Amino acid sequence: MPNRITGLADKLAKHGLDAYIAARSPNIRYYAGSIGGSYLITAPDTDPLLLVSILDENVARDQARSCGVETYTAVSLLNRFAEVLREMGASSVGFDDLPLAFKNRLSRRLPEMHFKQDQGVVWEQRMVKDAGEVKLMREAGRLADKAMEALWEKLCVGVTENQLAAEASYAMMLEGAEAHAFEFTVGSGPRSAYPHASSTKRKIENGDLIVVDIGASYGGYCSDITRTFIAGKSDAKKRGLYKTVLRSHDETFAAMKSGTKCREVDTVSRKVIEDAGYGPNYTHSLGHGVGLEIHEPPSVSQRSDETLAAGNVVSDEPGIYIHNYGGVRIEDTVLIKKGGAERLTNFPRDIEKAVF
Repeated sequence: MPNRITGLADKLAKHGLDAYIAARSPNIRYYAGSIGGSYLITAPDTDPLLLVSILDENVARDQARSCGVETYTAVSLLNRFAEVLREMGASSVGFDDLPLAFKNRLSRRLPEMHFKQDQGVVWEQRMVKDAGEVKLMREAGRLADKAMEALWEKLCVGVTENQLAAEASYAMMLEGAEAHAFEFTVGSGPRSAYPHASSTKRKIENGDLIVVDIGASYGGYCSDITRTFIAGKSDAKKRGLYKTVLRSHDETFAAMKSGTKCREVDTVSRKVIEDAGYGPNYTHSLGHGVGLEIHEPPSVSQRSDETLAAGNVVSDEPGIYIHNYGGVRIEDTVLIKKGGAERLTNFPRDIEKAVF
């Protein structure tokens, strides 16, 4: 792992900061490599320190890299913060996310310092994945594909959503996933119109649309894949919805490359669906960043001012949702490159695979 803490410290001056507190677990894992730890404190030209509860001491000492490790108690924490930040000579201290009550206690304890929330300095690094991160995400994508394949093999009329979710989970974990990246969705029939439907004991019926949204976590990194299946070969409307969403998905993927505005990519996706007459039924943005968290910057949406860069990993997930009828979504996790993009999830998207 490169020394990401040094990279963070080097960026602080540009943000008007001279010290930083990382308290969010994904950020601590990103910078220190540890799944245990409460606060990582760093500043330029100083030794970074990871403060951990006694509960997490062993895992932090085993895993943490490029920083010291020290335990704290509820009684000692505030005083130790004051000592460390004063030793660093800090006056403007950034942080990612601190409870308001604790931030206020710090401010009262250290009135000479200004505390400022600044997550942007972290995302400048985390949005661009290095080769090691991409390797982990490729494996997370492979695991999601395996899970989708296992679910597809069990698709039939009469099976429940919960049974299908269980098949995907079992296959993914057996293959080597560390966890689900998020709560799985298997939404069938009218429930497929719920973008986040979870799964229930509802049985698959002939004519159903079935939206399956699953993802694996591997080495802390996530994958995100959605496929839609159709129970029955004769429903022209459902096939038409599927083909429209697939065309939107594919045209969007072709537009994804370094230097393209996120808003422009969302527009490519949205135009296909609007031209088919389903614009009002496309109720979310095209996509989101993926990494140590399932939702992270950059946002691929009409609201975004960001530009895609090589090393970004984002989702490509257009959808159409018709209340009391059903929905279709097709999603892949996509690595942005200089001249285009690479799918990290690759379960087949063609309609022949979707219909059973």
